[in-house]
Amino acid sequence: MTETPKDIAYSPSRFARDHEATLARQSEAGGALAERHPPVAVNPGEADSFNLFIPEGEGPWPLMVFIHGGYWQALDHTATDFLAERYLARGMAFASLEYGLAPETSIKTMIEQCQLGLEAACHALNHHGGAWGIHLGGHSAGAQLAYWVAARGTVPIDKLLLVSGVFDLTPLVDTYVNQPLGLSSTQAQALSPRFGRLDQLPPCQVVVAENDPPAFREQSHDFVTALRDAQVQAELLDVPGCDHFDVLDYL
Repeated sequence: MTETPKDIAYSPSRFARDHEATLARQSEAGGALAERHPPVAVNPGEADSFNLFIPEGEGPWPLMVFIHGGYWQALDHTATDFLAERYLARGMAFASLEYGLAPETSIKTMIEQCQLGLEAACHALNHHGGAWGIHLGGHSAGAQLAYWVAARGTVPIDKLLLVSGVFDLTPLVDTYVNQPLGLSSTQAQALSPRFGRLDQLPPCQVVVAENDPPAFREQSHDFVTALRDAQVQAELLDVPGCDHFDVLDYL
């Protein structure tokens, strides 16, 4: 199949140095951390599974719950386990959420799974010392999922971290990304944070990489503008010298 200009514009790997090597390195780091500091593994192998990394000592602790990317069709929650090391160093617990992937799972169902995962992670930490201060984050497609979980407001979120996100899904309808998703333009708009309710969101940090695709960079800048127009406290962090994949190394 011939790539279109829009396919290329929304293909992060085309703008990255070596995305496969980055993902492999991050996966290896996450596995090594899990050996040194075993997480509480909840429902392993299931769509509602997650790994919960808890700091040493006595709680309660603030909790970061993070949703992985993969364009809603790749990777799993262990892809972000490596992030737990820096949060543990800050005295924070860290949970990496699983969700079902397309085409078997719709994005609407993914949002529901992530919402339940957030609630379950908070509940699990309460059984291991307690949670205070909940942060929610997501990378790429995970940023879109994190927005909707935060927007539902079932768990009070103190801070929302959105990294190299897709905030307007409508351009994806005519790209390779939509083949397993099967979204219509109407569905894509309804699932887009850019067109959702913004005024009830917690303070947000939107992160974008210097070498993210220009389309991703434009979406991040536009979303921060929309957040500020809605009177949401929003910070844009533009990280130099990195791409869509290794930007996670600089959080």
